[in-house]
Amino acid sequence: MPYFTRKQRFKIALGGFMSFIGFAILVLTILVITKTVDVENILQPSLLVDILVVIGVLDVLAGILLLRLK
Repeated sequence: MPYFTRKQRFKIALGGFMSFIGFAILVLTILVITKTVDVENILQPSLLVDILVVIGVLDVLAGILLLRLK
């Protein structure tokens, strides 16, 4: 079994988190575009904005961390 350093494990976990969040946003976008789901029925508009801001900030921070951890 391969041994990963702490940096490598962190990069793997961060990449997995970013992939999961990206996939969830993509699926939600497709469902809204095809009018299968109405976002306002699932989330309140103010909560949706807050969630997207948090995801955006986490994505930028993750990108900076991955760039610095070469």
